[in-house]
Amino acid sequence: MNIKQICEGVRLCTHKTTQFKTSVVTLNIITPLDGKASEKALLTFLLGRTNKDFPTVTQMNRKLASLYGASLTPAVMKIGEAQVLSLTLTSIDERFSLRGEKILSEGVSLLLSCLFTPDITPDGFKEENLEREKRLLMEKIDSEHDDKRVYSFGRMIEEMCRDEMYGIERLGKKEKISALSGKEIFEAWKDILFTCPIQINVTGNFDEAEIESTVKAAFSSLKRKKEDIIEVRTEFLTESYSSDLVTEVQKVKQGKLVIGMRAGMTYEFDNFPAIKVMTAIFGSGTFSKLFMNVREKMSLCYYCSARLINNKGLIVVESGVETENAMKALEAIRHELDEVRKGSFTDEIIESAKLSLTDMYKSVMDSVGSIDSWFTMNCLSGEFRAPVEYAELISNVSREEIIIAANMVTEDTVFILESEKEAE
Repeated sequence: MNIKQICEGVRLCTHKTTQFKTSVVTLNIITPLDGKASEKALLTFLLGRTNKDFPTVTQMNRKLASLYGASLTPAVMKIGEAQVLSLTLTSIDERFSLRGEKILSEGVSLLLSCLFTPDITPDGFKEENLEREKRLLMEKIDSEHDDKRVYSFGRMIEEMCRDEMYGIERLGKKEKISALSGKEIFEAWKDILFTCPIQINVTGNFDEAEIESTVKAAFSSLKRKKEDIIEVRTEFLTESYSSDLVTEVQKVKQGKLVIGMRAGMTYEFDNFPAIKVMTAIFGSGTFSKLFMNVREKMSLCYYCSARLINNKGLIVVESGVETENAMKALEAIRHELDEVRKGSFTDEIIESAKLSLTDMYKSVMDSVGSIDSWFTMNCLSGEFRAPVEYAELISNVSREEIIIAANMVTEDTVFILESEKEAE
């Protein structure tokens, strides 16, 4: 893995390998999660669908087909309190081209042209493109709301972080999206070009010097200034100042219980290895206390697991329950966390948790997609760490550190989605 600074606020992350049959390049624009989330989300999908050279979806698809069936995928992620706008191009590895075409180099150029030369008029983005992407984005929001596990997680975060930027939805709000104009999106586009950090990931078999030269040439005309580049930071709350219970009733077959906790972190790497192992013992994997006791022995839920969101310092427990068992499950989950705080777990469980986590980190290098995701998830990190470094840190965590980490956790918000039929 190689990291290079190309110009102010732009870095190139590359991993050259002949291990895979495919290659991936991703253009990440790191923006603050703020009141303009709707504009920036819509902009992402506009940039990823067409550009000046290929102004229709049909023409863009023909271009991708000429690159041996490459795919171009726009996406919007929330990483800490950053809204990351991504364009990802996946193609076959250049070794398998019939005439020695530089597929990945062409892919990098295509993504850069999507960013620098979108299909616009002097008045902004074209109305027909704007209306199409508005409809598709609002349908995407609806589809996520229809997935009640995703919906319940989002509602808990919205309630827990209502006074923090993290509570803003990454895709924005439907009512705002529908009212946006091409001019507003045009202004958002100009803003990100000159002020937002940008990271380009390239994974596969390619000419490193050629890729670097292409990226440098593309950004050389922008004249980005150091003082103009914004620094995207995340606010960490080390403890909960109140514990809220929020309930909602819908026509669902299975109720949802989501618990948000503060991990006591002051930044994304603060005591991270110990908190990661502790979370695994508490609720990640078939060896964990939530799985073994709350799900298997007590049969209080259909699923029950915990995960650490280290770029915001949160631990989230998600569970599918019958509404009548929700409060019982909540108390059982609280009890299991107390048991971890007391150190009531075996050395075998510690080793299972460590093995599970180290295997996960080592497996990052097993596919181009996971390597690309690793680069992206570390786009806010000033000091980049390879997966093997995390695996080593996990292996060295002690029992005492796990107990200390568990005692730093405080419960913040409980969200329960109740079944309408059972509620009646």
